Amino acid sequence: MTVGELWPHLRPLCRSLALLGWLTSAAGMAAGLSIAIAGGTSLSPTMQALQLASTVSMGVAVLSFIAASLLQPQHRGWRASDSRGADAAHEQAGELPPTIRSFLLASFALLAGAVVFACAGLVLRSGPSAQSVAFCQVFLLGAAASGFTFMLFSKVTPRHSRN
Repeated sequence: MTVGELWPHLRPLCRSLALLGWLTSAAGMAAGLSIAIAGGTSLSPTMQALQLASTVSMGVAVLSFIAASLLQPQHRGWRASDSRGADAAHEQAGELPPTIRSFLLASFALLAGAVVFACAGLVLRSGPSAQSVAFCQVFLLGAAASGFTFMLFSKVTPRHSRN
C-alpha cells in the first residue's frame, strides 16, 4: 500500500494541513541549510532573518501536522482493494505496510542527526554556533515531517486481525 493509495482516504482539511506542514518544512529546511552553508561565524541581519524564518516555519509545520493528525479519525470500515503478496501478509498480521513504517524509521534517523548536531554545538568552547543550530533545525524539521506523516497515514491504513 502506497501513500498515493492512502491519500484519498484523508479528510480534505487534513490534506490541506499536511500540505501546509510539508511546504513549511521545506521552506524551513531551505532557510536552515542556507544559514548552515552560507553563514559565517557571526550572522548578518539577512541570515538572522532567515534563521527566524526557519524557526517560524518549524512552529507552523509542527502545529499543522499536529492539527492534521488530531482531526483525522481512525478508519475502520474500508479494506484495501486487491492486496496481494508481502503487503497482504503485513496487513493480515495487523502491521503497517513497509512504505508507512519507513516514515517512522526516517523520523528516528533524522532525530538522531539533530541530537548529534546539538551535542556537537554544546562541546564547542564558544557554545553552539549558528551552523550547528541551523543543522539542528533542518534535522528537527525533517524528523517532524516524517514522524507526523507516519502518524497521519497510519490512521488511514487498513488493519486486519488474524481470524
